[in-house]
Amino acid sequence: MFADTPEQWQLNRPPLPHFKDPKQFLEQTRSLCALLSPETKSILKKLENGEYKHYQFTDIPITERIPPTPLAYPPPEESNVSQATGIVGCIGQTLGKIFGYQENSDYLIYDIYPVCGYEQSSSFINSRKMLGFHSDGSAHTQLAPDYTLLFCIRNDLLSVNLIAYVDDVIKILPDKIIKILFEPRFIHLVSQTPQKTVCKAILNYEQGNVTIKYDEENVSGTDKQSREAIDILNLAIRQSAKPVKNYANSLLILNNKRCLHARTPFEPRYNGKDRWIKGTYVSRAPIENGTILKLNPQSSSTY
Repeated sequence: MFADTPEQWQLNRPPLPHFKDPKQFLEQTRSLCALLSPETKSILKKLENGEYKHYQFTDIPITERIPPTPLAYPPPEESNVSQATGIVGCIGQTLGKIFGYQENSDYLIYDIYPVCGYEQSSSFINSRKMLGFHSDGSAHTQLAPDYTLLFCIRNDLLSVNLIAYVDDVIKILPDKIIKILFEPRFIHLVSQTPQKTVCKAILNYEQGNVTIKYDEENVSGTDKQSREAIDILNLAIRQSAKPVKNYANSLLILNNKRCLHARTPFEPRYNGKDRWIKGTYVSRAPIENGTILKLNPQSSSTY
């Protein structure tokens, strides 16, 4: 991934990316961008121009000792994995501006692992329930990511990512269904407590490309036609989805506006060996690097 080995202090001990003081983390990990190999830079360029809708880097050399997968959420500071966090920060800033959602955590780099008591929830800390097809930030009132980065620290053989490209989905949809999906006839759940929703389309055009903002568990139709369109859309997503396995020391990059992703269920063990992912969001919009966005249910989506 890197053309030259980063200085030990740069990759081993980057500052924690806490939203109250992200500047040092962002500066230190951004300095690593110059050390990326030509091959890595070429792959990232293909993600930027849309030639790749997703890419998975595998066998990334991680030399630090990996602590047990945390049990409580958010994780304690002693559970920090500096090298994985530093790589996510570096790659994210090569693609655009890193940002986060306050409702996820107080960190720009967030954690995904199973938490006891949430096995059947619809959140990313569930386990025994499938995490449904979605694009991240699909209902957020300010900004949806252009890219989602997921670094696998520890994998689970039963946990598989499913990825569906919007271009493949619309190829098998009837024209009348596509037309409905472009119309603002769908209720997107913004927040549960208090419950807030926004009515908008599922499909849009951005720079000549069809993009999607959708979460199958949190979007409903406003009438019979739109509800039927959702049912047909969900079938098309499953028909076109392809599995992508998780591997330890791998980084999965998703074009969040051009594809949907899901995760198959697995059995949590709560013994320190569970699946553990480090994630972040990246935007190419003109926002400040390191922004943490708050929900404003009264406003409409901007990007």
